[in-house]
Amino acid sequence: MKTRPVLSQGPAVFVTTLEDRERNAPMSIATGMKMYNSQLSPYAARCRIAIYAKDLDVELVEMPDPAAEEEFSRQAPMHKVPLLVDGDVVVPESGTICEYLEDRGLGLSLRPSDPAAMALMRTLGRICDLYVMEPMNELFGQINPADRDQAVVTREMALLVKAMSWLDHYVEGPAYAVGGALSLADCMLAPTLFFFDRIGPMFGEAAPLRQFPTASDYYKAICGDAAVAKVMAELDISLRRMMGS
Repeated sequence: MKTRPVLSQGPAVFVTTLEDRERNAPMSIATGMKMYNSQLSPYAARCRIAIYAKDLDVELVEMPDPAAEEEFSRQAPMHKVPLLVDGDVVVPESGTICEYLEDRGLGLSLRPSDPAAMALMRTLGRICDLYVMEPMNELFGQINPADRDQAVVTREMALLVKAMSWLDHYVEGPAYAVGGALSLADCMLAPTLFFFDRIGPMFGEAAPLRQFPTASDYYKAICGDAAVAKVMAELDISLRRMMGS
């Protein structure tokens, strides 16, 4: 799904340079897949974390692209990114794409083997999509103070803070959301927390993660994972480019 970019400054935490990771990376797994992408979409970012973690060679087509628009429109009646194309198989929706990559059995598994850990992974994903991203998407439309409806901001911020308290309760941490290893939960949570960390200052909260200590510590730690760090850098670069800095 596309969202409007969130244009604000925010610290980025990276353990190594992208050049170092790319120089030392093994050969990627050939897939023949293509994904229509948006560098500023938290939904596409989820899929890129999974792709990088699995070390998959997937062509990323940045949208909008006039040269790709006709083919994209034919394959995507919802006209939303991300969209994965694997031969004759076309997969919309970020969660479905991540699950499809798991089902294809390529690269590192991002599903815990323990049933309880798997349940927690799915619970975190549901909280993220249904309760965190919904009010956050509404707040994206209130960024410009000139067009801001303060009643909407007050309502949606309250819902967002409540949802974040639920994430703070369920995230295991310290380094990963569940099970002590990278999972699909991290693919969903890391981009979401990236944007949450930046939306707060726009509405008067300089350090929005401070009131959620478990989620805050987790976010700092998960940015040390190579695949996550790469996507956080991409988001950060894209935001800065949009801001002209």
